[in-house]
Amino acid sequence: MRSALVVFWLLVFAASAAAEDPRVRGLQVSLEGDRVLASFTLHNAFDRRFSERLESGLPTSILYRLELHRDRKRWYDRRLQENTLEVVAVYDAVARAYNVHYKLDDKLVESRTVRERQEVQNAMTRIGPLPVFSLERARGRVLVKVRAELGSRNFLSLIPVTIATDWADSNKLRAPGAS
Repeated sequence: MRSALVVFWLLVFAASAAAEDPRVRGLQVSLEGDRVLASFTLHNAFDRRFSERLESGLPTSILYRLELHRDRKRWYDRRLQENTLEVVAVYDAVARAYNVHYKLDDKLVESRTVRERQEVQNAMTRIGPLPVFSLERARGRVLVKVRAELGSRNFLSLIPVTIATDWADSNKLRAPGAS
């Protein structure tokens, strides 16, 4: 009986810890001509360690990996293109403001300055609609997959491990000109 109680509490603890893991939600894609626009939200990204890094003034980033896949029935989807969106925030203690920069494949797309902590959280975790892919050569049904990387930690004080979310899949859409 005692071992069953211990197992029960371990499962409850594991479930509560898993419920707070970062997760990409609300992934929506749409077409504008031959461009794919994506919008999504990252939930539970700001834990204590991430917030402390941001408040210290060090550049703090979230790396979003986006992949365009050709949808294949009853087989693995084929990756057609991939992009990275890096959102970097830096706290300026003198001005008491956060500078947020958006880089799509290492090219600066947008920069903004926000003053409130909630605003910087929204700026780093609510993305879109943002043009992420071009469907010039794509045919058939496609879908977008997104994953967020929030830095790394050390496992057993020795092994670096990337903190990342699971992949989120979008709704499927048909490339223009495809039948």
